[in-house]
Amino acid sequence: MKKILYLFLCIIEGLIFTSCNRDEYDIDKQIPEMYNKILYMQTTGKEELVLYNTGEKNRFDYAVVKSGSNPDLSATAEVKVLSQEELTRLYGELEGVNYKLLTENVYSLENTHMEFSSEDRYKTVTVAVDPEMLKEEMETDPTAVWTLPLYVVSEEDSVNADRNSVFLQFKEIVTPTIQFSNTNISVLERQYGAVETFVQKIPFQLDVENTSWDITCNFTIDAGYVNTYNEEHETSFRMLDSNSYVLSEQMSLPKGTTETLLEVTIDEANLQPGDYMLPIRLKETSMFAPAEGKDLYVLAFRIVGKQLDRKGWTVIPSSETVEGSGNGAATNVFDGNINTYWHSKWDGGFAPLPHVLTVDTKATHTFTQVMLQRRLGIINAHRGNFYVSNNGDSWVNVGTFTIADTDAVQMFSITPTEGKYVKIEITESLNANDCVAFSEINIYGIEQK
Repeated sequence: MKKILYLFLCIIEGLIFTSCNRDEYDIDKQIPEMYNKILYMQTTGKEELVLYNTGEKNRFDYAVVKSGSNPDLSATAEVKVLSQEELTRLYGELEGVNYKLLTENVYSLENTHMEFSSEDRYKTVTVAVDPEMLKEEMETDPTAVWTLPLYVVSEEDSVNADRNSVFLQFKEIVTPTIQFSNTNISVLERQYGAVETFVQKIPFQLDVENTSWDITCNFTIDAGYVNTYNEEHETSFRMLDSNSYVLSEQMSLPKGTTETLLEVTIDEANLQPGDYMLPIRLKETSMFAPAEGKDLYVLAFRIVGKQLDRKGWTVIPSSETVEGSGNGAATNVFDGNINTYWHSKWDGGFAPLPHVLTVDTKATHTFTQVMLQRRLGIINAHRGNFYVSNNGDSWVNVGTFTIADTDAVQMFSITPTEGKYVKIEITESLNANDCVAFSEINIYGIEQK
């Protein structure tokens, strides 16, 4: 081992000595000329591409790099495409894949002949593909994998055989769309008189990465949607008056921006308690189309009236069964204890639907919401109606309700209506005997001064 190390040091010393004393034998001249400049493709191997149907050709750049021991030398290269015969023989038959070569009318290549100066370290070839024409071509053979195999050659210079090609595979053609990021309708709750204005930030986006486009988007209000929604869902939303909001009718997604925020400022100063809706539709864009089904954002919010004081109120049930513990009595819905409850008649026979609770609030109010809480753990009361009266005889239907399967309190808006009496009518039960039960009831609104 010592002899080998000694011999190695002697060789190194000899080379250093020679290079210092004989210029014609410097290190550069010891490297074979074929390694002075070496060409290769920066991206190699198989690359899957997604094309975007934008009305324009999709463009992709691939670099051919000049390296080697002396990259300051000039060089020449050509970028070529495998023929269908070569593609089948070199790839298709070996892999058992039906590779098809793009026809020349589908794509074009720019800068396939490359002249490298001493300063050049790389040059790019540009591939331009027409998505519409490729889509038509794909439809002629849906089982094929459509490809464009590129490789670099040079008659004068060395090419790295391990990095001389890129195999482009066109995976799919996507038509981008503009859409609201979230179109689920959720009702925001606001407290009457608490805040005069609030800002709702609504995200909208291009559904692919925005690498190349400056897109202008126009928005409008779809007032007709409110009635349609109310009819379908048995709700009582009111269209937000144009004096109560500020909305930008036009916004942009500049190049590099895939998602941004549309801001809506709501002025609550003159809004009474109740349910409000502002349906914002993505009307048109400078390029691409609004996504069907995701082009409407429904800003829905509820201004909740004051929780009215239940002191002195009376409630008359259409039926009840008072148990030994006091449970079952209608007065339990006003006692503030969620563990007590009113129950429709069951002892000695079950009372038929509908079941009714009539509340006398002893004063005139503008009623805006009713809160119901079921008997804990018991789902029986299901659907029903709300009524309001000034005298307890003539009633106005002001809304409906459907009870969800939860022990949490459930708030239901009604058409804001002035009166002294509120009637809660249960028309459907999930109980086999049509029984119903509630633990607490609260009513919200504006007290008359």
